[in-house]
Amino acid sequence: MKQILKTNLIGLLATATFLTVLSINTYAFEYPTGQMQTSASSEVGPQAEETGYMYKIMNGKQYKRLWSYTYARWIDKDWILIS
Repeated sequence: MKQILKTNLIGLLATATFLTVLSINTYAFEYPTGQMQTSASSEVGPQAEETGYMYKIMNGKQYKRLWSYTYARWIDKDWILIS
């Protein structure tokens, strides 16, 4: 009887300690309500697509293919033989 009472008391204390340690305060994010700041120049300008050639050597011959860094895709359909 004493052993069961002791085990239950230790379990209750362990649970209370566990719940006390793990209580974490959380706060909601507050969105700014004021006027948003803009840069001095509010003009919209075009931006160029960034491209570059990728090279590979296959069977002793060098090939190149145009790659779009902006859209992460090939621009050329096939590899082009260089030499």
